[in-house]
Amino acid sequence: MAGATGVAKEKTALVEIILISFVILLLTVGTYSRNSVWNSQIDLQLDVVKKSPHKARPYTNLAFAYNNAGIYDKALETSQKAIQLDPKAAYAYYNMSIAYEKLGDLDKAIVMAKKALDNDPELDMVHYSLGGIYLEKRRYEEAAEEFRTLLKLFPYFSNAHHLLGIVYAGQRKFDQAVVEFENELKVDRYHTLAHLNLGQIYWYEFQNRERALYHLRVALMIDPLLPARNQVRALVRMIEGAS
Repeated sequence: MAGATGVAKEKTALVEIILISFVILLLTVGTYSRNSVWNSQIDLQLDVVKKSPHKARPYTNLAFAYNNAGIYDKALETSQKAIQLDPKAAYAYYNMSIAYEKLGDLDKAIVMAKKALDNDPELDMVHYSLGGIYLEKRRYEEAAEEFRTLLKLFPYFSNAHHLLGIVYAGQRKFDQAVVEFENELKVDRYHTLAHLNLGQIYWYEFQNRERALYHLRVALMIDPLLPARNQVRALVRMIEGAS
């Protein structure tokens, strides 16, 4: 009975682990983009703004550079200037959505993303961002709809299948989650988190020892800096010892 209780607790925690993987991914992307390249881009765009202070596009480009450098308050300020000059500047609203999301104001991020789409329905990247915001808020149906919309247009869009898989896992639709994680590996066979999430689902939900070990071992092999590496290795040892 105690063993069964332990397994039940592990299965209950599965979705939380998958969602943590999503958060880790966001943090990794954010850290990677804050570098000297974007500092030089800011200097470049500041110069363009000085030369064209009455045009919206230079402010929009500057806000984009601020976002990528992690200077979100400046991104908001600059995007607002772009919108003052051109109220239909869809990309400026998109930049504001990104900044608000990074600052933790998800409701405002959603509002700005929708305004971006209202002004330019073909600004397809907004579906990716909006799906991620809905996922953070655990509004799974809306998140799934955004990712599916994007994937209809771009079936091989990097990381979109993975995030849709996380949505399905959050809904405990594990068969569909597996399909999406496997689809992500068709786009990028080195997608560490897709392997990690597949390994956990195959073990905790389907008790498929062989598939679980394969994906967990691949995740460990391709990413020496894998977050929670010790916990993953412990899980591998536990599965190896299971009869």
